[in-house]
Amino acid sequence: MFTKVLKSIMDFNESERLAPRFLLTYLIIWCLWHSQIFTTFIMTNGDFFTRSDAAMLAMESNQYILVLFLTCLFFAGRIAYFVLKHKADEMLEKDSEADLQGGSDQRFAKADDVQRLMTMISTLKAKLADSQDREDKANNDRKTAINKQLSLQSKIDDMAADIALLNKSNEELKLQLMTAKNQSQSAFELS
Repeated sequence: MFTKVLKSIMDFNESERLAPRFLLTYLIIWCLWHSQIFTTFIMTNGDFFTRSDAAMLAMESNQYILVLFLTCLFFAGRIAYFVLKHKADEMLEKDSEADLQGGSDQRFAKADDVQRLMTMISTLKAKLADSQDREDKANNDRKTAINKQLSLQSKIDDMAADIALLNKSNEELKLQLMTAKNQSQSAFELS
């Protein structure tokens, strides 16, 4: 357990190149903790040595142990944050790998899903074949109805032409009959 934690800390320290150095962090925290030195140095009137003496007297005691403790606490918190972040990333990667590989339960569920999809596809194929058959039947019925209508139209056109010829012949015959009647009446009157 301890070696795993140590290994995680070492991995973190090796991977973090931009981590602030301990001494730099210590100096920054020391300056923030003892800020009265700087404020007294700026507020005091006089030459440099007078100011620096006033600044050193303003600091009651140098609390370097407390600053060291705060610096260590800062680094411990920073390392703990990144170690936890690294562990969380590893756990998420393991979960995503497990999701990709899938367990036996998932395999059975996938098999059931595949079976359902296959039955759905076969029923859709049957429905598609039925609809294609109905469409073909409707197209054939439409073609048959169009052919019947065209044949009836041609028969009607033929009959209309025959009727027109018969009417013309009938008119010619009526005309001939009338001329023949007129001739026979005139011949009867002459006789």
